[in-house]
Amino acid sequence: MRLQVKVTGHLVDYFADSETLLPDGATVEEALSGLGIPTDQVGLVSVNGVAVNKSVRGSRLLSDGDSLTVMAPLTGG
Repeated sequence: MRLQVKVTGHLVDYFADSETLLPDGATVEEALSGLGIPTDQVGLVSVNGVAVNKSVRGSRLLSDGDSLTVMAPLTGG
């Protein structure tokens, strides 16, 4: 399946393309692994504009044409 991907900030160092191909039935967690982004660098993740909680990334299935947005953790003070 084809997945549209948007990464922000320094995460473009890991994945700078706008789409990727994944096997049917892939989860958000599998997609992140396939993009090569270290899990400790992942903050907010959304699919089709809806946030995906870290606790369900391993069970949230993706569909052909979905849009995945991956943001780095927010820091500051």
